[in-house]
Amino acid sequence: MRLGYFACLFAASIAMAQERNFVACPIVRDTKTVPCYLAEYEGKLYFLGIQQDITAAFHPPQLKHQVLVEGQASEGPLVCGGIPLKPLSISVIKDVNPACNTLLPAEPGIDAPPAARGAGPASHPLTLSAAPTESLSGRQDFTILYAFNDDYVEFASIATVQKAAAYATKIRASAVNVMGYRGTTVLSNEERLIEKPELAERRAQAIATLLRGSGVTGVTADWKKEPEPGDGKTDPSRRRVTITVIP
Repeated sequence: MRLGYFACLFAASIAMAQERNFVACPIVRDTKTVPCYLAEYEGKLYFLGIQQDITAAFHPPQLKHQVLVEGQASEGPLVCGGIPLKPLSISVIKDVNPACNTLLPAEPGIDAPPAARGAGPASHPLTLSAAPTESLSGRQDFTILYAFNDDYVEFASIATVQKAAAYATKIRASAVNVMGYRGTTVLSNEERLIEKPELAERRAQAIATLLRGSGVTGVTADWKKEPEPGDGKTDPSRRRVTITVIP
């Protein structure tokens, strides 16, 4: 009997460690502090994040739009009534879906985790200065990641572009090569989503333009036409642009 009990616990821990890749409507839960964002999959609620300012890593999804959720279920207590996902990638599906409009009222005992930054505009001055590059030497690669089917450069990614530009300028790089990719996402139901064919080029060209605008010379842009394969585990890391700075 005891052996069966531990077998059930082991099976539960294995299930919790599995990836959860799905498309669903975001759900907004009100709390006494900031809104929480959740999504439902196979009858379970998953915690996505809380409302903060634009410098936060999590960008709240929009109602009336579905979201692609890619993450791994984490062990531990529920957060805002949902299972936490770590790591987590959220991509807003641009097509409008009026059914995605669920708002849950605040409930006693369900609180949002502490917010490092307030909701709304940035609660402190936004600084885009590049990080110090004194420790870098030789050939260096910098990676920009993207939401699914999007070429928007996030706040943190702009800092990465600036870091690459600062390093290229400092060492007077002989070449700066930009390579764009598009990816495939494998959902938990085994459905495969492939990014639009033109995205790899658009991503590469946009990053090359940012680098040239920062005064970097010798910038070339290229892109891979075929989508990167998906495995259901590392798919968000394949939606990318790489910047290679060559001395």
